[in-house]
Amino acid sequence: MKVVNELYQTAIFEINREKLIDQLTKLKESHEEQIVVIKEKIEKYEQKKRAQETWYQSLSPFRKIFTGRPLSHHEAVEYMVHVKDRFRKIEQFKGKIREVERVLELLTQEVVIEEIVLTSAIVEGLSRMEER
Repeated sequence: MKVVNELYQTAIFEINREKLIDQLTKLKESHEEQIVVIKEKIEKYEQKKRAQETWYQSLSPFRKIFTGRPLSHHEAVEYMVHVKDRFRKIEQFKGKIREVERVLELLTQEVVIEEIVLTSAIVEGLSRMEER
């Protein structure tokens, strides 16, 4: 089966159907692992923020006067970096997973396919998988 790049409409490589299905499944699992890692980072950040807030609330009013707190816009930027951007990455990975699932569904049908068109993102992911 020929693998064609959607962007350039050129044949990238030839591979048998079972091996391509196996590679795409590994790629999907890799994306799912990335999502789990990102979610763990978000959870770790949120735990840290909760611990800081609990510590601040435990201080006496006198100590609160002398304890500096970050400005609200600093906290907003920090939230964007640690949470919002990571949620965007998760959505990107979910989109890639949907693309891979669409291709896997096409490959698992009983129809004989001699050429399959893959997006550049999937081709790039497959080439990274081959390098490992």
